[in-house]
Amino acid sequence: MLKIEAGAATAKEQVYRLTGRIDAEHLDELRTLLQSARLARKKVVLDLESVSDVDRDTVRFFTSGPGRAAHLLHCPAYVKEWCRVEARSPRGGKAVAFALIVFALSAATLRAETVRLSLREAVSRALDEGTAGRLASERSMQARARADQARAGLLPQVDGEVQDSNQILNLKTFGLTIPGAPSLVGPFNVFDAHVRIAARLLDVAAYRRWRAARQGIVVSDVERRTTENEIAAAVATLYVAVQRAEASIEASRANLELSRKLFGIAEDQRKAGVATRIDATRASVAVSRQNQNLLVAQNRANASRLALVRAIGMSFSDDLVLTDPLHDDAVPLPTVDQAFAAARIRRPELRAVSERLREVELSISAERAEKLPSLGAQFVGGYNGNHLRDLDWNRTVGATLSIPIFTGGRLSARIAEDESRRREALIREKDVEREVEEDVRQALLDSESARSRAAVAEDGEKLARQELEFAQDRFVNGISSSIEVDNAQASLTAAQDDRIAALADEAQARFDLARATGDIRDYLPVPGAVANR
Repeated sequence: MLKIEAGAATAKEQVYRLTGRIDAEHLDELRTLLQSARLARKKVVLDLESVSDVDRDTVRFFTSGPGRAAHLLHCPAYVKEWCRVEARSPRGGKAVAFALIVFALSAATLRAETVRLSLREAVSRALDEGTAGRLASERSMQARARADQARAGLLPQVDGEVQDSNQILNLKTFGLTIPGAPSLVGPFNVFDAHVRIAARLLDVAAYRRWRAARQGIVVSDVERRTTENEIAAAVATLYVAVQRAEASIEASRANLELSRKLFGIAEDQRKAGVATRIDATRASVAVSRQNQNLLVAQNRANASRLALVRAIGMSFSDDLVLTDPLHDDAVPLPTVDQAFAAARIRRPELRAVSERLREVELSISAERAEKLPSLGAQFVGGYNGNHLRDLDWNRTVGATLSIPIFTGGRLSARIAEDESRRREALIREKDVEREVEEDVRQALLDSESARSRAAVAEDGEKLARQELEFAQDRFVNGISSSIEVDNAQASLTAAQDDRIAALADEAQARFDLARATGDIRDYLPVPGAVANR
């Protein structure tokens, strides 16, 4: 289905915006538009930015006949390539068919995939594909691996060994001297195969080290949640930046169309002798200025999209379409007490400092347990002899009691280090509580200020639009010059920029408040629902 909308119009140009797929059945309508423009002595501009696909007949229409008179704006790369090949290839025969087949396959590659993305989906992609989310998952896996290593010290260790050797011994090495006998014995064969089993029967320090390592898993999981919150907040900021840039593009396009319309009015009045050439020139300058603003807005939008695409791990060739609106219905702001109460429950930073303090305390307990005796048992059993045919069974069973007597101050130094870490964790815990409270209070202040600014900016834009309408009527009726219109249009542009900035700040303040209270986790995917995306 094809939708044709009339865009900006001047005395010499008419813009039509096409949306959807262009098929052969739509060509008659396009021919009618071009014929009408030819009769009016106007140039036709076809804006193809929102066109999803074209067929073979459309390509031929653009490269031959009346379609060649139209100027294609925002033409997709694959359509340009098709038109180039169609224009150079002979009509009919295998050459055209082959070219169309080749470039039909190329179009699938050249056309970027359109990805419609909500904020929740953007956050989910950032957690799955983004660098920060993947690094947080790896750190959590490392903590689990360290806990498994500490647990291995409590479990029995079993190893086996097989040895077959040919030896010559020097008895003098062992202090044996036999008068009249040679000092060298051998060569002779030795074959030995044994299994060794060792276990810690009592090791309080190893058990407490394992508990401290298990606490490290809890800490890493909480830190991962903190990272997830930061990722969600960062993605929300990038999402708002793209929304703001797209809103600026829409406003710039509207202003450009308005400037072209005013230019057409000024040109008509100049021809009628009502206005001077300077009025038309001033209107032309306004068109050029709005064109410049549109180019700047488009460049900012592209830069914002690139930053968002990189953060969420998307392909840079995909066409990104945001589905969430910039302005959301205002919800009542919580009080400071309500927001801080929610933050104490949902902010993982508060739990993280508590879990780190618990980890340090377990580490101190493990270091102090190093001063306690440890008891181990060992069993070695196997067969040995000179050859495989004459092996005999032998075994060794023993127990070891280890008592640290003097460690050179090593244990005391470790305990002192952990005690310092404990005091550091206590200081950090109080600081994080104050930091969270500051975040909540600042986010509430920013939200109130942004909402007030958005309301004022909305009224300012309405007044600026009315001012422009009045100035335009006065200019059309010959009461004032184009200077008044130009000033009014500049005021409207400034008011639109203020409104867009205020709405973006309001959206950013909303996400900052969600981060401060921990409600930013509402934008994270629900566990188990990732496969259904």
